[in-house]
Amino acid sequence: MTLMTMEQVKITIGDRVLGVLAGSWQLERRERVGIVGRNGAGKSTLLAVLAGRLEPDAGTVRRFGTIAELRQAAGAKGDVADSNCIDEYDALDEGKTTLGDEASAKRWKTIGRDEAESHGSGGERTRQQIAQLFASGAEVLIADEPTSHLDEEGVRQLGEAFASYDGGVLFVSHDRQLMDEVCTHIMELDEEMITVYSGNYSDYRREKEAARQRMHFEYEQYAREKGRLERAIIAVRQQSKSMKNKPSRMSYKEANLGKEGARTSNSKVDSKAKALESRLERLDVKHKPRETELPLFDTAVHELCRSKHVLRVERLSVQLSDRSLFDELSVAIRPGMRIALTGPNGAGKTTLLRLIYGQGERIVKAPGCRIGYFRQDLSLLDESKSVLDNVLSTAIYPDTHVRTVLARTLFKGHDVFKEAGQLSGGERVKAALAKLFLGPYNTLLIDEPTNYLDVFAREQLEAALQQYPGTILFAAHDRRLVQAVATHRLTLYGGGEWSFEECGAEDRGMPGARDARQATSSHEEAERIERLMRVERELAETIGRLSMPIRSEAEAAELDRRFHELVEEKRKWTKVQ
Repeated sequence: MTLMTMEQVKITIGDRVLGVLAGSWQLERRERVGIVGRNGAGKSTLLAVLAGRLEPDAGTVRRFGTIAELRQAAGAKGDVADSNCIDEYDALDEGKTTLGDEASAKRWKTIGRDEAESHGSGGERTRQQIAQLFASGAEVLIADEPTSHLDEEGVRQLGEAFASYDGGVLFVSHDRQLMDEVCTHIMELDEEMITVYSGNYSDYRREKEAARQRMHFEYEQYAREKGRLERAIIAVRQQSKSMKNKPSRMSYKEANLGKEGARTSNSKVDSKAKALESRLERLDVKHKPRETELPLFDTAVHELCRSKHVLRVERLSVQLSDRSLFDELSVAIRPGMRIALTGPNGAGKTTLLRLIYGQGERIVKAPGCRIGYFRQDLSLLDESKSVLDNVLSTAIYPDTHVRTVLARTLFKGHDVFKEAGQLSGGERVKAALAKLFLGPYNTLLIDEPTNYLDVFAREQLEAALQQYPGTILFAAHDRRLVQAVATHRLTLYGGGEWSFEECGAEDRGMPGARDARQATSSHEEAERIERLMRVERELAETIGRLSMPIRSEAEAAELDRRFHELVEEKRKWTKVQ
């Protein structure tokens, strides 16, 4: 059952093109579409067009069912506000409730109520909005960053609710794990194009990487052929010039006698040059793909803590009003640990980080431990200073390295001279993290760094945390980030309960990690690697043939079919990281 269609759509803000859909797309019943794009790309504006609150500048959007929409903060236009607060519920045709799930709504209203009522958490407000969304009974649910303010358990329950919903679902999220568990399609808004991919987020990233590799190969082939033709043209032109000049040992009389033959030779050389120039003009231009941009570290610059323990928390107990956050918490943190601080909202994660930074009672810090603290309020930044001056004020790296890292975290050109007070939420987070990573610290306390960051910026942060040479204690609800980065997990359950444990390789998402019970034998592993290598060789050959002139449409179709078969086969034989 088709619930929505979009055809030849173009969306703009002012003179800026946000996205163009070259073709058509339809949303079917029980399809769940995750919408991704960088901060400021226009994801919220795209949702407004899909919901019918805004009209596209070209093309058509048709809706064949009722729509319930969960929006971001009032006053946000597109992604400009960069706010994760959800404070408005808007249902189109609210009177019709064909798919309402009263049980789901009640469950969302009660989860976490005690914590929210006593501490005013934004999580309760989000849950109430989600409860309204599912109780609406609309055939299409649209949600703009519904995971905002939800803890790990809340995100898991939201995923279950989306997965079981009988209508269609469209949502913006930066939670990669949620999109892997829920999505049947990914809609990407990137470089002024709207593109829809089949599968979940990991499928989308694999397909994007395969396309990037193909673009790299085609660009290299194009650059090589272009260089060859340009060199050949220069050589032929030089040959023609030398033929027109009289040889130094030849008299003018002798030269005149050979003019006729020279004219013929020159004509042939000129024709050859023109043919080469024509081939160069007809060459199908390929553009170099944009490189993935990651922050950089120089491990030689960081002075690491050499003590047996960087920090120790010794039997720490904290009471808040009439309840206990944690009782007799004891943790010894060694150099190089990356500890994920997890647990429900209100369990005391931020409180613990503040106590460690303030070196309160029962906190023991090694002499060589130098702590940098990333707070949720981003108070690490001086709002009157530019991004560059903020980072340079504490940097242990030379100016050129700082500028390079800022450029790679998307502060291009004059953006580094923006005052911190004028930055969007996502830009402020990136600037604060850059200041922290490049500062004179070897131990980082990081409180919810993924707030305001789009999914691609989260991947950059993940890589940065993995590469950081010091010790890290970070609070995060992003499950994929925790799995990829953490070596240990400190979980605060609330009510005084806590646990501290080492993450296994499979929990950390390390290369080659898998449950020992599912490990293949060495023979099976060798066979897998051999098959993967064969597939990769044939894939490279097929890409090469696709980039060359093709004699017929049938041959082109067969090569394209084989390319997609090989991509699927490569997925089969590639380990899940």
